[in-house]
Amino acid sequence: MMPDKHIIWGVIIALGMFLLGFPLITILLLVGASILIDVDHLFYYVARFKNYNLVKMNKYFRSDAHLEDPANLLPILIFHNLETMLLLGVLSIFFPLMTTVWIGILFHLILDWITMPTTRYPLIIKLSLIEVILENKNRKRGEPRW
Repeated sequence: MMPDKHIIWGVIIALGMFLLGFPLITILLLVGASILIDVDHLFYYVARFKNYNLVKMNKYFRSDAHLEDPANLLPILIFHNLETMLLLGVLSIFFPLMTTVWIGILFHLILDWITMPTTRYPLIIKLSLIEVILENKNRKRGEPRW
């Protein structure tokens, strides 16, 4: 799902939480986390292409170019995975506000998982960072990805 859709859903959730009387800090943390998780796309793009142009990055991810990488690598998205969710879950035991961040990121991932069948993305890139790294390590040029 593209960031604009995440923002729309984030605003809808924020309005609902506001109407239900949630504290403003909780609303901001949850919605902020559900939107800012996409910063890992920027990290990937900069690491892969050594380019900080946000317009080009947006065009790259909106097209299928990232799915047809000549190096035949799956994108490494460091926040879109269950390992990050596990780490945040552990941190939330010690830092209660992290629970709100965890819920925001979970909300984002659920939206991504719901829309994944309408994209060419393999589900694995939004499930396990370790699996993506291992897949990329073992992948050969020209080998079909999925």
